[in-house]
Amino acid sequence: MTETTTEKTQLFEQDHVLYGILASFCRMHHIYGQIYDCDGRLCQDFFTDEEVEDYFKRNILQDQVMILLSAFRDYDAENIIAGHTNAPHLMLRGVALRGEYGELRNIVVLYGVDEKGIEEGECLVDGLVATDSVVFDDACAFLEQFGIGYYQQKVRSDHLEDDLAAKREKEETLRATVQRNEVMTALLKMLESENDFQKVAEEILGETARYLKVSDGFLLRLSRPDQLKNERSVDMICEYHDATLPSLLSRMSDLPQSSVPFFTGKSYTIASDSIMPEDFSSFFLSYDLTAGVFLPLYIREELGMYFCLAQRKDPRKWSVEEIRFLNDVRRILQTILSKRITKNSLASSYAAIDAILEHTGCGIVVYANGQEEPLYRNETFQNQLADMMDREIFRRQFVTHPRNEQESGHFGQQEREFYADGAGKWFSCSSCKIHWVDGRDVLMYTLYDITQLKKYQKKILEQADLDDLTGLYNRHRFHSDFEKYIRDAIRGDGDGTLLFLDLDDFNALNDGLGHLLADQFLKMAAESLLRITDRDAQCYRIGGDQFAILIPFSGKDKAQGIVNTVLNRFAKPWRLEDNDYYCTVGIGVVQFPKDGDKVDILTQRADYALHSAKKRGKNQAEYYSAVLSSAPVARLDIEKAMREAVADDCSEFEIYYQPVVDITKPGRPCCGAEALVRWNSRKFGFMMPDKFIPLAEYLGLIVPIGEHVLVEACRRCRYWNDYGHPEYKVNVNLSIVQLLQNNIVSVIEHTMELTGINPKNLTLEITEGLAIHDLARICGTLEEIRSLGCRIALDDFGTGYSSLNHLKELPLDVIKIDKCFINDVGRDQFSDAFIKTVSDLADTIDVNVVVEGVEEPRQEKALDHMKIDMIQGYLYDRPLCKEDFERKYLK
Repeated sequence: MTETTTEKTQLFEQDHVLYGILASFCRMHHIYGQIYDCDGRLCQDFFTDEEVEDYFKRNILQDQVMILLSAFRDYDAENIIAGHTNAPHLMLRGVALRGEYGELRNIVVLYGVDEKGIEEGECLVDGLVATDSVVFDDACAFLEQFGIGYYQQKVRSDHLEDDLAAKREKEETLRATVQRNEVMTALLKMLESENDFQKVAEEILGETARYLKVSDGFLLRLSRPDQLKNERSVDMICEYHDATLPSLLSRMSDLPQSSVPFFTGKSYTIASDSIMPEDFSSFFLSYDLTAGVFLPLYIREELGMYFCLAQRKDPRKWSVEEIRFLNDVRRILQTILSKRITKNSLASSYAAIDAILEHTGCGIVVYANGQEEPLYRNETFQNQLADMMDREIFRRQFVTHPRNEQESGHFGQQEREFYADGAGKWFSCSSCKIHWVDGRDVLMYTLYDITQLKKYQKKILEQADLDDLTGLYNRHRFHSDFEKYIRDAIRGDGDGTLLFLDLDDFNALNDGLGHLLADQFLKMAAESLLRITDRDAQCYRIGGDQFAILIPFSGKDKAQGIVNTVLNRFAKPWRLEDNDYYCTVGIGVVQFPKDGDKVDILTQRADYALHSAKKRGKNQAEYYSAVLSSAPVARLDIEKAMREAVADDCSEFEIYYQPVVDITKPGRPCCGAEALVRWNSRKFGFMMPDKFIPLAEYLGLIVPIGEHVLVEACRRCRYWNDYGHPEYKVNVNLSIVQLLQNNIVSVIEHTMELTGINPKNLTLEITEGLAIHDLARICGTLEEIRSLGCRIALDDFGTGYSSLNHLKELPLDVIKIDKCFINDVGRDQFSDAFIKTVSDLADTIDVNVVVEGVEEPRQEKALDHMKIDMIQGYLYDRPLCKEDFERKYLK
């Protein structure tokens, strides 16, 4: 328990009653005294008059008093200490007054004259009365006990005051809860009201607005589609407003939907200090609004209305409890609206449905859940599947198959293809949930004949991988084949070789012969390359006069043999229209996985080797070596540029956002993004993280860069949350260098306060590399970070130093499985077993699992039956700048 000097002396400085008691006590016993604080400062003295005071000050020096004061200590058992005097008849004592825990509060210094010790001829001043040592010591002992009792009583009084304050706070909380429950009870009673919807809505708006003390509540309705109008309109159908403010009813009439920015089907919570887009700012300014909560209402599962609570003039912020209350009110309104629609709607007749569906031009069949016979099928469907076997296969595949939408719980638009053997045709089958005439939810299947489309697609697919001019495979096919060959090589099936070919002086040949003969030459060159490689390799035209040859499972001798054959052929003339022309070639060679295991890295290094070959002259080949790719930019130049960029408020470091998809929800929606930093250097151009992050960590510059990323990412997430996506979270990587900073917790806390982000929407990613550091310290730091309300994710799991034991020790919320395990998922038993084991363990310890690097549909499909919560990868989207991300995902 730590207290300041002011707190220690506050009781005696302000307790004049106590001063009076002590003064009377001293007069009664013919003793004199002073009260000092624990730092030796005088608070009050109790001398009868100035002559007495001067007498004691002459005979007992101040230094003697200060020596006495310095003898007292906090929590010491000794409360009474005798002081030294210069005369035998003078008595000096110090009495400690201590607090509840023995801490030193004040010291009372007592002076007295022992009548038995007065020497003959000693003269006392007028007003000074002597006493004896027994009475003096008894007075000291009494004062010691008095101080103890006084402070105990004072502490009890303080505790009583604290208890009383806590009780008042609980009473206030209880009063607020009772009031909220009373309001909610009143609103729930309106569920049974027989009044029309507008009247009931007005009552609900009034009750809600008065309870929350906001100026306005209103209900906006979206008009039905009108062919005469290009845009639907929005009207206010009822309102509540403060009596001191004018009505908004007439002003919010027949508004174009585009002029009401929140009419998008999403929820918006906007405080007076929120950052708003221009269209929101304009709308708020038009109606003098400072804050608002806008919640959608649906009519037959389509956006129909908005429940709005708003504040005019005065500033307003919204608490979590208020938002929760308003969502409860919205559910009540939605229930009332749905009941009224059901009650007042007229069921459409079977005849009307039949008349419509018979003229749609496609086959339509309707099934109820659990029934084998359809509720309805039109004539087109019966003609399309006239064969009984086709119908039975259709029913089993779409209606009773385990992938049936009714069993899986997905009722959105579903599209699958179906081949009918009996009819010999392809059909596209779409299914969606509809409300049948009796109110049931049923599935309607729509069949379109896509036989001609399939034939056309097959032709397109066959041509998509071919170069139009030469008939060789094109760049697209090159990339897909190269990725496959690299994977095969990594698995140990053998090394591979890539040849990059670029014709020497082809531009001069093209200019001299013209485009037609130049194209003919390219065809001849392609045919020669095909003959040379035969079945040993694949040839590709990358573009223009550039070609590539992929040689899988090749040793250096085999690759060198093909290189020599190509060079020998291009050293000879080419016969075009009875004339011989010379055009040689430069070749760059890389071997994989020796020289790299990524397409972009290997093609870049092959390009390095190609340029080196061309520098040596015509018809040359060069194998890649590390010397060829050594960067022309010295490390010190990059370091200098990085330091300058950090000093310039990190303005060159840009934040990209890669969407994270929640696969546990229908439609697999985006649920947030991972923030990734890029360096757009003024001097060196755009640099990816693997080019500068290691250097930034080594220089310690990762700390300011990381703080910049954290602030900007939190600021964007707050923006997403405020404008329609309160569920969006942002993931921010924490370098181990950052994590080991002593102030990392306060930095994160300050960032959350600065940006206003909801802590639960911030996920901080750490890598497995932390396992080689002080794990106990790391765990303690993570616990402190987690106590702020944000989440902790372990990134790149399975690639670093961690073990399964670390999953138990580390305070984690999310595990991110590295993409190296995803590359071969579904076709590699180890990858499948690893992901399944980790996901099962995570499910047991209540930790979410995110899979990174999902790039192909087969990988996504392989994860369907594992306990995976979220997916991240190029299959859904690549990292985007904030403008592109918000344009695509903030709708």
